[in-house]
Amino acid sequence: MKSYLSLVPISAKVRRRQNRMTILCIICAVFLVTAIFSVTDMMIRTESSLMLSKHGNWHLKLDNISQDIAEEISERTDVTAVGASSVFNYDGGQPYRISEKKAVLYGTEESYINRISNGITDGIFPQNDNEVMLSPNAVIAFGAQIGDNITLHTPVGDTTFTISGFGADDKEYYENQTYLIGVYMTQVAFASIMEKNGVTDNEPSYYVQFESAAKATHAITELQSQYQLPEDSISENTGVMGMAGQSSNTSMKNFYGIAAILFIMVLLAGVLMISGSMNSNIAARTQFFGMLRCIGSSRQQIIRFVRLEALNWCKTAIPVGILTGTIVSWGICGVLRYGIGGEFATTPVFKISLVGVISGAVVGIVTVLLAAQSPAKRASKVSPMSAVSGNMENTSAVRHAAKTTFGKIDCSLGIHHAVASKKSWFLLTASFALCIILFLSFSVVMDMIRLLMPSLNVTSADLALTSYSNELILERDLVDEIRKIDGVANAYGSSYMGNIPATSSRAGIDHINIVSYDDALLDYAKGNIAQGTLDEVYGDSNKVATVFNKNNSLQVGDTIQLAGTEVEISCALSQGLFGDDLIVICSQETFDRLMGQEKYGLIGVQLEKDATNETVAQIRSLENDDIVVTDQRESNRTNNSTYWASRIVCYGFLAIIAVITLFNIINSISMSVSARTKQYGAMRAVGMDNRQLTRMISTEAFTYAVSGLILGCGVGIPLSHFLYTVMITHHFGVAWHLPIALLAVVIVFIFVSAVIAARSPSKRICNMAITETINEL
Repeated sequence: MKSYLSLVPISAKVRRRQNRMTILCIICAVFLVTAIFSVTDMMIRTESSLMLSKHGNWHLKLDNISQDIAEEISERTDVTAVGASSVFNYDGGQPYRISEKKAVLYGTEESYINRISNGITDGIFPQNDNEVMLSPNAVIAFGAQIGDNITLHTPVGDTTFTISGFGADDKEYYENQTYLIGVYMTQVAFASIMEKNGVTDNEPSYYVQFESAAKATHAITELQSQYQLPEDSISENTGVMGMAGQSSNTSMKNFYGIAAILFIMVLLAGVLMISGSMNSNIAARTQFFGMLRCIGSSRQQIIRFVRLEALNWCKTAIPVGILTGTIVSWGICGVLRYGIGGEFATTPVFKISLVGVISGAVVGIVTVLLAAQSPAKRASKVSPMSAVSGNMENTSAVRHAAKTTFGKIDCSLGIHHAVASKKSWFLLTASFALCIILFLSFSVVMDMIRLLMPSLNVTSADLALTSYSNELILERDLVDEIRKIDGVANAYGSSYMGNIPATSSRAGIDHINIVSYDDALLDYAKGNIAQGTLDEVYGDSNKVATVFNKNNSLQVGDTIQLAGTEVEISCALSQGLFGDDLIVICSQETFDRLMGQEKYGLIGVQLEKDATNETVAQIRSLENDDIVVTDQRESNRTNNSTYWASRIVCYGFLAIIAVITLFNIINSISMSVSARTKQYGAMRAVGMDNRQLTRMISTEAFTYAVSGLILGCGVGIPLSHFLYTVMITHHFGVAWHLPIALLAVVIVFIFVSAVIAARSPSKRICNMAITETINEL
């Protein structure tokens, strides 16, 4: 033996059974990190691919620059491509048509569509000024095919083109609708049409693709300084930059902050679990470290011994943790791809995530080293006399006996054992508390996600009929006609008029936006009541509702004077159909009386689950120059997929934390029992029976559980209230309520964990002979 450190592998072989739970704790920590980061990596890959597909592979968009400047930028060593594109009639408001559909005109170049936008789905980019590429929805809108001749109608005349292909630079804009068709042509053809129609203010935007998102971020300040560009001349592709972690967008920065907090929580959970396990391990081996001190080992050598021993456990624990974490990540990705689908339909499944593997290994080692700090110092403070006296714990001097005034002595001793070591008590209490805090916090996050997903609201429509400029042009009887169509579950109507002059008892209000709900919508809205009641809003009345949001100061009880009539707000809703401004919601009858209008501006259609394409086609046939039909089914499915994916990830994370907490308490109680084996033997020798011994160990476990419950609820409930107020009440008006059902689940879990933790150690000690327990080293 060259040094004391040579005892590390020998000790590991001798104490293989005792070290099993500590190694299991390390495996759990590595498994947790590997699984979370692997799934996150796969989801980022999926979202990145989706962003590139929908919004193009560009990083920065430059406006108001000359072609010469664009050519200079293209020669930069960090730039891989630059493409120009002009757009006209983006909202379809001008009389430009193609096959009776409103047309959005683009003047662009092949490098932009092919290299930067990845936009071509079929065919090729126009090879001359007589060819155009149409957005993919043209196939559905009027059966367009490659090679067909189509006519572009403009205010000054018609131009005939040949279709060379289909594609779009922003596929999401043309998905699920057929009232706008994108027409992509060469820049020469575009300039010719603009000149003929007298359009002069249509300069192209230049889209720049860099070697990486990081280089794009650094280039922003350089370009602004070099070419004296104002801030509003440079914009970023938020989706692509955000997925690469380089976005300056505030929302994306908040996302980065949440990810950092999650990482810290994972690290903290691992440190608490492993540190608690190692503390108990050290307590059980006080004599061993005392003997090392007797034969000349210094305190620094003991510290190095404990750290190396912890790293030696990593040789087994880290590979196993990485393997199990990777397998579980495959399972989660499989559920996302094949079970949920939608935007996760392309999620990689059987892929090794280097990010997950490296993060698991690094965090595992770092966590073990951090967790070993305190136990190593504790071991180094063991006196050489401990090896001679037989003290099994490095405890402070006992100045008084355990308090046994109240309750049975075995219960009193159990409580005393739990609180005797303040550090171990704190670690176990903190472990339980962290689990409770995470449960309460994540429940708020899930409530917010549900409110943010419009497709999860009962008012969400599969198809929507509107006008191009939100005019009230939809006949009332159209709702009844749509309801009669096979495959339609329900339909509702609503009207909207903005900037209506008004006065109010609430100061600072000089206008409102008024929205009508028919009876079907009012019935749905009952599920979104934040304050008050909707009962008086029905029919022709002077009672109205409002929508709670940060831009709306109206509250229940306020009165409003509009159109010569005073109305009173009797209800505040958490969600509404329109906007987040000064919204007043009334019945259709009240709207007709106040505004003098008898038509709808919106009709929402909800389909049966088994509705066919014929049903959709029949509703689409209602589309004309004034009526727009939007298919929102795919968007709803995507939102539902995102919501369920969020639930799987969040609750999967909580489940793993819960399992780690369970392992932690089981391991700590087991170690605590092992550390006091001689004491328990002595107690049994003087008359303590197995039942009392079991009750004492159980009381110790329940002491940790109760203290963790008190601390966890003491911190978690106020934190839940704070998060709910900031994230939900402030934006949606929904008041926080004590989550009794969730607390019940948490309490049951905590006490079941304590029961499970106490069962095995008490059974083991009871099965040992008294002489064996007294002689146990």
